[in-house]
Amino acid sequence: MENESNDVVLNFHDSLLYKADVSLLDDQKWLNDKLLGFCFEYFEREKFNHSADKLSLINPDVAQCIKLLPSDQLGEFLEPLNLPSKQYVFLPVNDNSQCEQTGGSHWSLLVYIRSRQEFRHYDSSKHTNQEEAKRLAYKLQPYVLAPMGRMKFLEMDGPQQNNSYDCGVFVIATAEHLCKELCEGYSIPLNDIVTPKTVTETRRKIKDLIYQTAKEYSGS
Repeated sequence: MENESNDVVLNFHDSLLYKADVSLLDDQKWLNDKLLGFCFEYFEREKFNHSADKLSLINPDVAQCIKLLPSDQLGEFLEPLNLPSKQYVFLPVNDNSQCEQTGGSHWSLLVYIRSRQEFRHYDSSKHTNQEEAKRLAYKLQPYVLAPMGRMKFLEMDGPQQNNSYDCGVFVIATAEHLCKELCEGYSIPLNDIVTPKTVTETRRKIKDLIYQTAKEYSGS
């Protein structure tokens, strides 16, 4: 009998999730790149598709390669994304040092705001990923056509986790809130909406979203 953890739960465009991935949404588990990748893809293709012309949410695997590959190899990853036309670019930041795989121990969120010519870093364990995020921002700079001399990197006063495992959920919840704020004019402060308590509920909501999306895309 095959291991049930290898059963496919969802096949959504570029996202393929197995039961083992979805089980990470249970309490006190660190989220992997596949779960963040699905949420980012769902936000871009479905929830905020009304802003697809100005919004780009980059897959964790691609973000990892941007950070670690030589600059002259990045064109093939980034040119299809048409980043110079986007007003807002979201990237998950990981502290892993290997390009071939994501992993590491901490996630945070980097957002480029074209109108402000700045990168904003939201880290739920303050400053933990700051150097990783700066590295990613300066690698991305030529591909978003950010002016090097005036480009800013800001460490934001974002929501903070109170455990060692919720960083990925904070990234997803923060990204969703900022998409609402930037693309829909949502005005409630981020720190009022994304908290340790609401992040626990977000785990359940993501799990429900995965199964609902799987149902819709299977046609059942």
